[in-house]
Amino acid sequence: MNVDFVFEIIGRRSKQLLIIVLATAVATCMILLLQRPVYKSEAVYTAANPNMGDRSNIYRNQFWEQYFYYGSEIDNDRLMAISQSEEMLRWLADSFQLRAHYRITDTGNAGAYKTLLQLKENLRFSKNEFGHVKMMIWDEDKNLAAAIGNTIVAQTHLRAISFANNMKQVILNKLKTEYQTQRDSLMMLTGTDELTTARKKSLTDQLIEKEQLIQQFNTSINDVPSLFVIQSALPALKKDKPNIVQGTLIAAVASFLFALLLLLIPGIRSRIS
Repeated sequence: MNVDFVFEIIGRRSKQLLIIVLATAVATCMILLLQRPVYKSEAVYTAANPNMGDRSNIYRNQFWEQYFYYGSEIDNDRLMAISQSEEMLRWLADSFQLRAHYRITDTGNAGAYKTLLQLKENLRFSKNEFGHVKMMIWDEDKNLAAAIGNTIVAQTHLRAISFANNMKQVILNKLKTEYQTQRDSLMMLTGTDELTTARKKSLTDQLIEKEQLIQQFNTSINDVPSLFVIQSALPALKKDKPNIVQGTLIAAVASFLFALLLLLIPGIRSRIS
């Protein structure tokens, strides 16, 4: 099949092609105009160095080494995992009563499942050119979209702090248990011989060291930021979807190509035969 044959078909059937394209474009435009406008909000945040609140940083007395306030790529990956976790999404769905907002009539597990599917469809997480976490959320209510976005960031911050503090609390509890055990052992030593005296001194030194560690871990369980908000989610100034012009043009081009193909098939068959 050569190009001349294609242009010949277009010339002979131009009116038919034009009618098909116009009809498709008008129908698509009308459908898009009837759709509810959807707004997009964006939030950008990045991980803080998880060592900022660690006892080794709080109690250090030498600052000759360079210290980074921002976390690594792995830390940002951890924040992304927290932000889009199933637990987080279920909490959001319940807190913002999204089943009713999404007009889902099913109840129970079926309604909860469909609500989560819709929420996941409306959320996107990625990293921008600087490696920061970028969250985008779409909704028919621009204020709700911004509210959900900012809530995700706030809850991610709180949960990341909680995870770190829980690990420190486990270590702290172990230190307290060891401290009590060593203290009980010291109280049981009543002799005055050289070996007992040496043992008492060793246990006393260990208890002093444990006390310092307990104090340091108590201090390290804190609310040091787990992330920095680069950009809060703001209500959109204009709708993001549907894009009527773009959608209409795509439909027009697609209908033209499809109609042209339908018109070319009889001509190709006649040439072959």
